[in-house]
This record gives sequence, structure tokens and C-alpha cells, in this order.
Amino acid sequence: MLNKMLMESALGEIEILRKYLLAAREEVGSEHPRSQSLLNLNQYMLLRKKDHTGLQEKLFHLSLSSLGRSYAHVAASVDTLYDQLVSSLGGEQISEELMAQFHHLSIADALTIASHNSKALFGGKASAKLSRQSTAVMVTLPSHAAQNGGVLIRQLSSAGVNVFRINTAHDDVHVWKAMADVIAQINKDRDGAEKIKIFVDLAGPKIRTGEIQEVEHPIEMGSKNREKEIIIRCGDGETRGESIDPFTLEKIPAQMIVDKKFFKRITKGHAVHILDIHHKKATIHLHEVNDAYAKGVISKKIYIDKGIKITLGDHESPLLNLQIQKDPIRLFVNDLLTITEKDVVGRSALLEDGKTVTSPALIGCSLKGTLASLKIGEKVFIDDGKIGLEVVENSVDSVTCKVFISKAGGTLLKEEKGINFPNTYIQTPALTDNDRANALAVLEFADSLSLSFCQSGKDVRDLQQLLRENNRLDIGIITKIETQQAVSNMPEILKQLLEWEKSGVMIARGDLAIEVGFENLAYIQEALLDICDAAHIPVIWATQVLESMMKNHLPSRAEVTDAAMSGRAECVMLNKGAFAVDTIDVLKRILHDMHSISKKNRQLLKKETLWH
Repeated sequence: MLNKMLMESALGEIEILRKYLLAAREEVGSEHPRSQSLLNLNQYMLLRKKDHTGLQEKLFHLSLSSLGRSYAHVAASVDTLYDQLVSSLGGEQISEELMAQFHHLSIADALTIASHNSKALFGGKASAKLSRQSTAVMVTLPSHAAQNGGVLIRQLSSAGVNVFRINTAHDDVHVWKAMADVIAQINKDRDGAEKIKIFVDLAGPKIRTGEIQEVEHPIEMGSKNREKEIIIRCGDGETRGESIDPFTLEKIPAQMIVDKKFFKRITKGHAVHILDIHHKKATIHLHEVNDAYAKGVISKKIYIDKGIKITLGDHESPLLNLQIQKDPIRLFVNDLLTITEKDVVGRSALLEDGKTVTSPALIGCSLKGTLASLKIGEKVFIDDGKIGLEVVENSVDSVTCKVFISKAGGTLLKEEKGINFPNTYIQTPALTDNDRANALAVLEFADSLSLSFCQSGKDVRDLQQLLRENNRLDIGIITKIETQQAVSNMPEILKQLLEWEKSGVMIARGDLAIEVGFENLAYIQEALLDICDAAHIPVIWATQVLESMMKNHLPSRAEVTDAAMSGRAECVMLNKGAFAVDTIDVLKRILHDMHSISKKNRQLLKKETLWH
């Protein structure tokens, strides 16, 4: 009796839902190039317009599908539930003739369309089988990838890369073409489905910090608590070392360049001396000397500038590699920073008597016309969120902000670092003039183009129009979702992508996390996967996948779990790294295991062999 009441209640809700879904058919014309996908997207939006968790609970208790895995075939799933409930209650099921009138996308057809769309972008053979999901692997090529006969590209392709990413934010068309030529040579020995694809990433509008002034600033060397290694080199010819960099002295031995005459007097066991700017004397005890360099340890922490000399007995030499440094703008919580669109050079805060701030620190913003939109109280993030600020004053071309995120010891503000405005809609076209020129330059070899900073359907149309004008309707278009505005406009963006034969979405989780808040990223990337599934649009899972493995040859536990989750997307993107080949092998093994037990958001009940 209880089951019958549950069935009747669930059926009543299903009937109402079916009416909404049937009405959506009238909004999509059959002449649309991808009408079935557009209809399903509209039906998915209707499904998610109301809270159906109560209905799902009833269906769960009846051991029926709870619609949680219906996104690629919404109407067909609802009709299946309707039939099951009507049949269980002794009613009449939907006739095949009536079903044919609805023109619903079947579950099998939805899987076939989604698989076809994925393979069109990333290669491989299409399959709609329940137990078959493949996630392509994409790798970003470094600037030197085509050197030495393209050995790196060949190694990566042998390791199993399906797609290579060329980033137009770096290098030029000659470097990109050299990379593409190597890939073309590799593809000569592969059939159509197995050919490696080339994904060209258009940089989009850059919102970055501007230039910082150079100042004569004392450089810290050595340590107060322990001896630190120092290298002394001769200032002639090939032995000249790098300039002393205050930001790297903690990581590598400091290198001092001295004149040739002084260097020739150095022998093993000698001690050389330095008197720093505070008249503090430090000693460097030399334990290794050869024709190229002398190596020793410095006894204490000192501060040096361009006027300092190194001495050995009665002989002395200036330090030839001390150069003027960038002003170290170190920001602490509650400090003020002015961001401006004016053509200025960034600097630290101006102080009176070395204590009282008379003018806040200053930095330029590369993209003009953005700051006028900022309101008091809105957030600003710099350098991947390392510096968090809140607007306290604003004008047409400048804002003054208070720091609320910084390290305990302060965070250095540097040039060419990204600026994010998560609370502000920056109304700027995604396709810049530079992007247009780069897109035309790579049409010869690009399989797909990505649109960075895409925020609306108009941004997609702009790139579509450029490709139409150049008769390249075969090139895929991928939108990078990296702002709050893009998330809000996903239905509009997807509908515009469905106007194009080959299209996809990249979840660019780096900037996106800053824009939406790190704590919200997990929910939002899930929602993006779902809505793209509804539109049968393939997804690229990007940013910091197995990053520690790529750089240090050892992944973190969290990264392994993240890589496993990435198997729900149609493609996973790895960045550059010294251990790329090994990382690809690890990633492919993780994906293989995950694909054996799940497809998209469906669990596959394979025979489990873990337990006795």
C-alpha cells in the first residue's frame, strides 16, 4: 500500500515534469545544426529550474532511477520513469507511435552524439558503449619543444599524448610552426583516428601588473644562524656569472663576480673579507679553488650594495655583478596599494622619517578601461590569489585597496602577474586584435582554437565569424571558462557553441578558483561538467593536474584524487614540467582504473577483485 502511494505521488510529479519538457520542443527548430543537443540543453535547464530532491527521494525508495544521471538524455529518462510507474500501477504505457511524435533523443543516441563530439575534437574512435569512456591527454608544449629534432614532442607522443597545446601567450609563429611541423611528421605514420591534434590557445585580454621601478637597494647575503655557501667567479669572458638576485639567494649559492687580477690571487685556504653597508665585517673561508671559480662559506649575514668591495690582504675588487634591482614592493595585511591605468612605474610606499606612509605603494594595470567599473568593497586578487585586496577608494582610472591576504612576513608584488576582479564584470572582448592576428597565423596547422576570457555568446560569435570569413569551418572552438560572468552565462555560451560543428569547453580552474572563491570551486566545476553533459559538449579539465609530479616526480595525495576525478571529463590538460613523460604514464593508469568503474557520473558495477 505504501509503495502504491509513493508510485502515485511520484507519477503525478513526473507527469507535470513531462509537460514542461514537451513544451520545450517548440522552442527548437529542426533546421538547427545540432537541434537534438540544443533541445536536451533546454530540457536540462527546465529540469534544474525547480527543486526535485523530494521526487528523487521517492524514486530512490522505489528502486528507480532518481534522474541524477539523466543530464545527457533528460526527456528519455523521464519518459522511461513514466512508463515504469504507469506499468506498475496497471496503466497504459506510451505507445511507440506517440513516442515517435515526441522526437525525444534516446539514451543510446545521446551517448553516440556525445562520443562523436569528443572524438571530433580530441581524436580516437567513437563509442557509445556503457563500459567505454576514454579521456584524452593534452600537454602544453614548452618553448624548446621543437629543438633537437623535436625529441621531446616525439617522447610525449609515444607516451600517449592525444593533443598538444600551443600557448600563443609565449613565443611567436615561427616557434609554433616548428612545433606543428614535428607533429605533422609524427602523424604521417598514424591513421585518421589516432592522429595527434593541435590545440592553439589564444591569450585573450591580459590583465596584469605593470612595470616596477629599479632602485639601488641593499642585498642580503649569508645567514645569522648558519654558514652559507658563496661562489666567486672571474669577471672575464665565459666565466661571468648571473647578477645577484635578492629573490633567489635563499635557494642557490650567491655568486660574486670579481675582476681578473683579484681572482688570480685567490688560493685554497685563503679567507677574503667584506665590509657591508653597516660596517659589519664578514669572512668567506675558501675550501675549493680552480680556474673557473672559488667556493667557500660566508660567516654571517651582511647587506651589500654597489659601493662594497671584497678584500684579500692589501688587494681589493668591486663586485662586478651587483646591478640595480627592482623595487621590492612587500605588502602586509592592512597595507594600502594603488592600482592605476596611468602610464606609471610601480614603487613601494613613500615614507616620511622612514615610518609614516605619505603615499601608498603603486602598481600599473595593463588593461585600460577596467578600473572604472570597480566599486568600494569589491575584491581584487593578484598573482593567483597570493595577494588579496579590497577597494577602499575609486576613481575613473585608479583604485586604492587595502590588503587582507598576504603571508605573515609580507608578499612581494612583482611585474607581469595576473589581476583578478571576481566581483566585477569586466566588459572587454575576449578576442583581441593580437588574438585575431595569431589565429590567422596558425590556421594552417591548428585543429582547434581556444577563446580565453570568454564571458558571453558574443565572444564565441566573434571567433566563429573570423573563421567563417577565412573559410575554416572545420576548426574546433573551445571556450575557456575562467570568470564568474562566464559561469553565469554558461547556457548562452553553450547555445552559441552548438552553432558550430566542433566545439568544447575548458574549465580553467586556476583563474576560476580565484574568481568564484576556492571554497566554491568543487561545486562549480561539478555544475559545469553537468551542463556541458546536457549539451553533449566535451570538457577539458585543466590547471595543476598532477603538478607536483610534473615538477618534482612525486604527486601529492590530493593531486591523485583530483586526477581520478578528471576522468569524468573528455580531456585532461597537463602543463609543462621536467617529468612530463612519467606523469603521462601515471595519469593514464589512473584514468584507466577509473574508467573501469565509472563513466561520466555513472558507476559501473564490474566484478570486484579487491576483496577475498
